[in-house]
Amino acid sequence: MSVSGLPHCATCGVPLRDYVHRVRPESERCIGLAWCPACRTYAGAMVHVPREEDLPDALAPLDEFDRERLLKSETKLVDHIDRLIRRGTWPPA
Repeated sequence: MSVSGLPHCATCGVPLRDYVHRVRPESERCIGLAWCPACRTYAGAMVHVPREEDLPDALAPLDEFDRERLLKSETKLVDHIDRLIRRGTWPPA
């Protein structure tokens, strides 16, 4: 298992990364993404997260245009979060 509790990539053995975000702020329906930073493959699924549970928002610092651009493309969203992780700015401390 990786530090995040996710398994390692079946292809290359690198620990997988993950991110969960709400479809709408008041919704319990969320999108969960998991990906291999080495192979660049990812999977996404709808997941349930109670409204009371706070989810960190990797896109909070972005303006509305950039935020919407990333939310329209899972590939771009994964790339953006992966860059934040490599820079050491995600997840928040």
